[in-house]
Amino acid sequence: MQPMVTLRNTVSIATVSALLALSPLANAQRIEETPSAGAMVADAVVVRPVYFLLSQVGAAVYAVTLPFTLLGGNADQAAETLVVTPLQAGFIRCLGCRQVDNQVSRLSDSDGSKRIQHFVTLSGGMGFVDTLGESESGPSYGLYLGTHFALSDKSRFDVMLGAKQLGDADLTVGGTKVNDSTLSYQIVTRFGRDLGAFDLMFKLGGHYWNTDREVGAAKGEASGLDFLYGVGLDAWLTDSVRLGLDYTRYDMQDSDKGYDSVIDAADLNLSIMF
Repeated sequence: MQPMVTLRNTVSIATVSALLALSPLANAQRIEETPSAGAMVADAVVVRPVYFLLSQVGAAVYAVTLPFTLLGGNADQAAETLVVTPLQAGFIRCLGCRQVDNQVSRLSDSDGSKRIQHFVTLSGGMGFVDTLGESESGPSYGLYLGTHFALSDKSRFDVMLGAKQLGDADLTVGGTKVNDSTLSYQIVTRFGRDLGAFDLMFKLGGHYWNTDREVGAAKGEASGLDFLYGVGLDAWLTDSVRLGLDYTRYDMQDSDKGYDSVIDAADLNLSIMF
């Protein structure tokens, strides 16, 4: 399993590096501002972390209120205000610039400069569990509900709420058979760009997880609230059907139970827009 662990670590490092690099590159050609070195430093150190935090707090509020905003017909406005606007300011903006060239609130769905769709996503693949110095794989599958934004500058955003079985893996630890089964409840933000044939999407979020562990006849459990991040490619089969391939890393720690685990998941996703 050592080559697989090395590969997963390499992908994780590449994902984090890409997240850091995306922001100054995305709009550097379109924003006609000449920020000073001081403005760039302040933006990178203070402003962007604040916008990122606001987007994730907004995602949590959006997720909690999603059933009501969908019934009320204003889920897209809630996602735009709470999540997409701070994500734009935090990531889709040149370093040190004060504005976003195509801010979502200034665009209109009537002229095609902004398209908003709600969706349901079915996800299935494999989860690679790394715990107690041992690694093993098991099936992963989940269901998500969310809102998708496509903007005229080719920016793409998803806000998602879902649940996922991360892995049901049999491991051998110190000669003892151990079975870990992990269920995750997630709030996810995805952001990226249309590259023509594919949308390149980065993923950030949080999840509440619960792991049931069986060691022989004994049973125990661990749980906690942790982060997830990843990267993926989406292809549009039709205007209402999207197929995607995602890599996601889930961190899981429960210090009270002495539980420390990482799950790397590779999933195929089918989204139906409505």
